[in-house]
Amino acid sequence: MRYITSFLVSLLVGVASANPHPACDQDDDHGNQKGPNQGPGQTLICPGLKTVDHGCIRYTRGFDVTGVTTEVDLTFPQIKDECDCIQECLKRLDSCANYVWKFSTSESVRSGHRTCTLYSNFNLPPTVNLSFNVDNSTNIQMLSPDNNPQKGGLVPQAFKDTNLNTTTDPDAVSGPVWALADGSVQC
Repeated sequence: MRYITSFLVSLLVGVASANPHPACDQDDDHGNQKGPNQGPGQTLICPGLKTVDHGCIRYTRGFDVTGVTTEVDLTFPQIKDECDCIQECLKRLDSCANYVWKFSTSESVRSGHRTCTLYSNFNLPPTVNLSFNVDNSTNIQMLSPDNNPQKGGLVPQAFKDTNLNTTTDPDAVSGPVWALADGSVQC
């Protein structure tokens, strides 16, 4: 009886410690995601994109994490949703490192169509400022005086009212697109 009790206790301890954080474990321990459209911690968006995860699992809703250099502005009807926006960034891997799909002007709010802006860098932290020497830079657009030096700050919220400062927009999406050295892409 003592051996059976010891065996059962050992078995229970082994099973209990096999996955101490089941709520954090989103894969089957072979890199395959559990459940449809599930990434590690975030729901996959834009399934079918040619990325490592067949879509994007690294993004932020309701905020604009983008920076200010090499800005490319795209509008409806070319961009209908966040997936079109991300796809445009994927087409420009040599100059696009992040995207934002949001209402960027009063006109976009009135039309009901968010815009897509592609950038080559991210929002800087609040105490960091970068000054660009555009004369010695390549593949960079001229920066407005307001954007050079690029001033750091908290990541701004996205809004959906015509003044772009009152009604938050939880459907806005921004995030990274990383072209990796092995030829693969993550977002």
